[in-house]
Amino acid sequence: MRRDTLVVTSGAQSRRVSNNRNSVAFTLGGFPVRLVLAGERWVAHVGESVAVGRTARQAFMAALEPVGEARIRALLADLALLEPSVRVAELEAAAATA
Repeated sequence: MRRDTLVVTSGAQSRRVSNNRNSVAFTLGGFPVRLVLAGERWVAHVGESVAVGRTARQAFMAALEPVGEARIRALLADLALLEPSVRVAELEAAAATA
């Protein structure tokens, strides 16, 4: 199994993908969130935190780490995640057929 060795990036590294049209932006629990499909990886921006993962969920969870475990549980239970989840699935399906 191949794993990412560097999960969190600096803001300077993430700016290269910030204008990618393959993205989902939303607000969750007061945090601005942006998930960007960049090639075969996902980049998650959650507030000031930026993380990269093989899946949108992996990147999102890594970017949430600074928030703390209790707050993460509350955020993941928020029904506001349903619409962005559908959009992520659409982006993944479109990428798979491209």
